[in-house]
Amino acid sequence: MHERHPFPGALTFAAAWLMAACGATLAVAAEDPLAPLTSAYVRAVKPGEQVETYRELFGTVMQRVQRGYAQEVELPPLIAAALKVIELLKPESGEPAAVFKSAINAALAALDPHSSYLDAREQREQRSSISGSFGGLGIEVDMTDGLVRVVAPIEDSPAARAGLKNGDLIVRFDNQPVLGMTLADAVSRMRGQPGTPITLIIRRPGRDDEFTVSLVRETIRTKALRWSMEGDVLLLRLAGFTSSVGVLLDNAIVEVTAKRVPRAVILDMRGNPGGLLNQAVATADIFLRQGEIVSLRGRTAGSRRSWKADPAERLAGVPMVVLLDGASASAAELVAAALQDNGRATVMGQRSFGKGSVQSVISLGAEKGALRLTTALYHSPSGRTVQRTGVGPDIELVAPGAPVGRGGRREADRAHALPGADEPVPPKARVEQSRCALPKPGGDQALACALAYLKAGGIETFLAELAPAGPTTPQ
Repeated sequence: MHERHPFPGALTFAAAWLMAACGATLAVAAEDPLAPLTSAYVRAVKPGEQVETYRELFGTVMQRVQRGYAQEVELPPLIAAALKVIELLKPESGEPAAVFKSAINAALAALDPHSSYLDAREQREQRSSISGSFGGLGIEVDMTDGLVRVVAPIEDSPAARAGLKNGDLIVRFDNQPVLGMTLADAVSRMRGQPGTPITLIIRRPGRDDEFTVSLVRETIRTKALRWSMEGDVLLLRLAGFTSSVGVLLDNAIVEVTAKRVPRAVILDMRGNPGGLLNQAVATADIFLRQGEIVSLRGRTAGSRRSWKADPAERLAGVPMVVLLDGASASAAELVAAALQDNGRATVMGQRSFGKGSVQSVISLGAEKGALRLTTALYHSPSGRTVQRTGVGPDIELVAPGAPVGRGGRREADRAHALPGADEPVPPKARVEQSRCALPKPGGDQALACALAYLKAGGIETFLAELAPAGPTTPQ
């Protein structure tokens, strides 16, 4: 989940560098902690106009990290990580922009899995993806062991039509090995102008050989919200928190209630990776009339605030279920926790992913890119963060094959994941998902459980009416 707000202009380490003259050079180097890094950078890259720009950008980024990061930061480990990348290069061999990007991302990766540097192109691509439309393959990815892992293809996208599956590993893009790329680099390579081709080399678990998939990029329009009526129950499927989700959701409810008020509502956020903080707040607020929605806790005044519910509530008094799984993350977890803690909804499914941090996208200047920095952890109305542990369901649906995290990993499994909360409150009941009767063969088993629970009107009746096979354990 990220929040878009620029930090005010920051001083750089340039003042220290400008003091260096004649015999003062050694003294300044001793005072400036970045001197070894910037000196190594200047030696490693090809001379040119860009060198000074990126040399100064090291100072700008490091200072903004020190000022705005969610926790206190010591510079030496970050500098060491960046130096490790640069010292592999021969003198005057690297492109200034590419070397800076690799080095600064190595430093930022030492903070947490979500802080990174975006070059100008990646910054533009991020803006377009937030709007819900971009040129690409239609594939959600993660990174594991230096390779890109497929989390899920978007419905009716080039990736979906090519048969890419959850867990597939992308080894190469065209002739470029993935190993050594950052996730942002990999995403940038997959995106591009609609109509342009790309070849992926895929490694699939359970298959001995690598195989080639040829794709043509298309304009990908992510449909964040789909809704339907399941009998007299309103089903809202929320796939992500793009820039207009709150309005879309509100309009859908207005359209439905103009005809009749549904008996109950299901908010399905299974597989939802998150998105914009303000849209998550707006979504939760639609279903609440009072109480806190979420609070941010960071080191700076700008990263500490809270949101309260507006009295205008949609579907007031209508019973509600939120469906989650192990791939529900970030903004989706914020919404689920807000509705759960305020007693507005029963959460069903599996424990969520566990990303309870907020990233601010900080512009570094025209064509200099942006810093995506973790600036706070968010806390639910009960005061608990979901960081690392996730949102625990009220009714856990035991389902073999259900997603465990995103791409097979949870936030707690990722390198340098920030510390978080203790274990969530145990579920009130654990139910084998297969015990819920399907209205038709091949249907959605978790959805069937949510519908059965809403029909029953409470946990005890729901448990009593389940099919007898398999264990059901009240807690």
